[in-house]
Amino acid sequence: MRSRAGLISGVLIAVATGAVAVALGITLLLVHIVDLRRTATTTLRTGAYLDATINVERLIVDAETGLRGYVITGDRVFLAPERSAAAAMPGAVAALSRAAASDGAYVTQAVQLASSARSYLDTYVPQVIRQVSTDPAAARSVATTALGKRLVDGTRVRSAALQSQISARQAARQRAARSSANNAVDEAIVVLIALTILTIALGSILGWLLVGRERARQRTEELYRRTEQTARTLQESLLPAQIPDVPSCELAIRFTPAGADDLVGGDFYDVFAVGRDHWAVVVGDVCGKGAGAAAVTAMARWTLRTLAATVLPPDDVLRSLNDVMRNQAAEQRFITIIYALLEVRESVAHVRIACAGHPPAIAVSPSGEPAIVPASGDLLAVWPEIRLHEVELTLQPGASLVFYTDGVTDQGPGVERSAERAIRKLHGERSADALADALRDEARRWTNAPRDDVAIVALRYLPAEASGLTVGPAAA
Repeated sequence: MRSRAGLISGVLIAVATGAVAVALGITLLLVHIVDLRRTATTTLRTGAYLDATINVERLIVDAETGLRGYVITGDRVFLAPERSAAAAMPGAVAALSRAAASDGAYVTQAVQLASSARSYLDTYVPQVIRQVSTDPAAARSVATTALGKRLVDGTRVRSAALQSQISARQAARQRAARSSANNAVDEAIVVLIALTILTIALGSILGWLLVGRERARQRTEELYRRTEQTARTLQESLLPAQIPDVPSCELAIRFTPAGADDLVGGDFYDVFAVGRDHWAVVVGDVCGKGAGAAAVTAMARWTLRTLAATVLPPDDVLRSLNDVMRNQAAEQRFITIIYALLEVRESVAHVRIACAGHPPAIAVSPSGEPAIVPASGDLLAVWPEIRLHEVELTLQPGASLVFYTDGVTDQGPGVERSAERAIRKLHGERSADALADALRDEARRWTNAPRDDVAIVALRYLPAEASGLTVGPAAA
């Protein structure tokens, strides 16, 4: 039992570990997915930041190129790039500011770059254009040209520095993304390996359990088969192996165990010779089922045979049996029993019946009318002194006696269950077999399988003629 509980605990632990591994793997995967998504979004923002920086620098270079062409030639057509740059610069500066705020980095550098670009376009360029109209020599002078170059180079230096910082930040994020992706792959592989190992282990445990269960089932079936066979053998050993022929009498016996679940019951019957011209008919019921009841049943049956070795009145036999049962019974089990002593001599059948707490015998007249035999008394193995009322019968030809256990009438509910009623319903010849079958059918009327053992002994007196039956108290 402990081994089985340990295996079940192992399975539960393996399943729980697998569930934790799956949950951990999914959690790590989700974390990496979120991280990669965040990195991708940040990369997009960084790319926009880089594009805005480059655009501001490009506009300044375009403006400077057009301005120099105008200064050298005086032709205003060269101012077209400058005019385009001046028109696009406010939007470019706004885009740069938004990108810097969104990325949250190098905001000061972006402000300085925008300020440098606006200073060039808003101050230096208009001044040079006016000089070309008023003082071309001054516009072409080294000082003016050097100032413009210094302003443009300053803007380009700031742009290059900002681009370098943005690119470095983007490269770091890309490395982190690659590392996260690699970690996700590694962790997924580890989780898959762990799950594979757990699956193999769980499959092995389950397979072992199934094999063990099948073996246990086979052992149980074999044990049950042997137990059932032993019980059947034990039950058969408690019943007489052979029923003697009783002169001028017809005997019918029916015995039905309650079922395989009860194995061995306490119901028994016996028919045996007592001295000369006397036969004993015994039907009894030991309380309980199983080996304990079987032991008491065997003791009661063989004690009865010993006590009945000489012709004794049935009530004396049952009193002696009560003493033996009280002194020798290892378990506190009571017993009900009916004992009939039959004497058949010169076409006359006399019966003396003692009943100890057992269902009464039924006397059936030659015409088929049943009547309860009023023998009564206390059950055995409980009280040291028991009360017994013995009855003596004189059987007429064709008359019958039927003995049975309570399994006949205790199978179903209601007042309709009655051994007399079952016999009264018979039509035609009321042979011993017919009487026994009628009571057996009554036991089966409520259930397919009886809940209690059923033992029935039917005896019919059959000399040459049949005329009637008389019933009276036993002689004192």
